Amino acid sequence: MIHQYRPQRFRRAVLRGRAVEIGTIPIGSIVALAQGRVIVEAWLPREITASRRVDGRWRSAFVAGGGHLAQVRRLSDGKRLRIADHHLLRAAA
Repeated sequence: MIHQYRPQRFRRAVLRGRAVEIGTIPIGSIVALAQGRVIVEAWLPREITASRRVDGRWRSAFVAGGGHLAQVRRLSDGKRLRIADHHLLRAAA
């Protein structure tokens, strides 16, 4: 399974011989929400606004670690949604 790395809410695991902090819901998990059953397809990178200066202007950057938005697909009709991790955690509990 593919995991969310360095998230706000995490559990510790050993992957490829290294201790890492990974999210509590891996990609491919099926979760029952109010919108119906969904499958987690991806964890979206977090945007850090005005994080670096390029050509004299502040630009946003996207970082892989720490993202809390998941792209999910509703199983009933295939519609894609963005859901915060706390909604997924509450539904998975």
